[in-house]
Amino acid sequence: MKNTLNFLIGALLLILLSVDSYSQTEGFNVKTPIQKIADSTTSFMNEIIEYSVDKPQQSINNKVLCSAECFVVIPEIEIVKSRGDFTGTGLMSCRTPNSNTFTEPLFYQINNLETFEEDSGGLLILVQDKDGVKAILGNDVHFGTDNISSGPVGDTKSEDTKSFASYVKYQDQDLAGIDLSGSVLVYSSKDTFNAYQDTVVPVNIFISPEDVPPVLRDFGTALAQWTKSCK
Repeated sequence: MKNTLNFLIGALLLILLSVDSYSQTEGFNVKTPIQKIADSTTSFMNEIIEYSVDKPQQSINNKVLCSAECFVVIPEIEIVKSRGDFTGTGLMSCRTPNSNTFTEPLFYQINNLETFEEDSGGLLILVQDKDGVKAILGNDVHFGTDNISSGPVGDTKSEDTKSFASYVKYQDQDLAGIDLSGSVLVYSSKDTFNAYQDTVVPVNIFISPEDVPPVLRDFGTALAQWTKSCK
């Protein structure tokens, strides 16, 4: 009887230790929301870069790419069922003056997007001039026909440049321009704080830059890789 009891106690202890060990291992494998956004954004950015290499004539014109002051990359768009519109969160980074390096990435969210064809797509927004940079580092940016255009793909001779150019890339489809009029781009201070463990004021990325957390570094590396041919 005593041997049986000892056996049962030993077996129970082994089960408890196994459950605790499994829980700890699972904890290390679970990504935080910040990590999920960062990884998805970098993956989507790399997809666009690979696409530009494979299909240069159907990608963003090099003149447009190299004139961009800032890049907003939102990898996944999802519907807000309670409102019937779409939203998504990603990263934004700007060129540092006179170099091909980029500022620390900040989290931005697009809201009130009225239409989006499917769930498996993302957005790229290029900030084309100083007015656009000033706007995106200031208050919420309300997109309309006066400040944003569907981004041109392939060769373009258009000189009618607005502050923002927007693109969409659906899964297994070509890159295309998209009209984002009516939507709003907002700075996600909460997500940025969670990543940096500090309050970051957008305009300060040019004045007093922060150290980039490891989880966000791949995004800057991808941008530098894509724009390395720009002079």
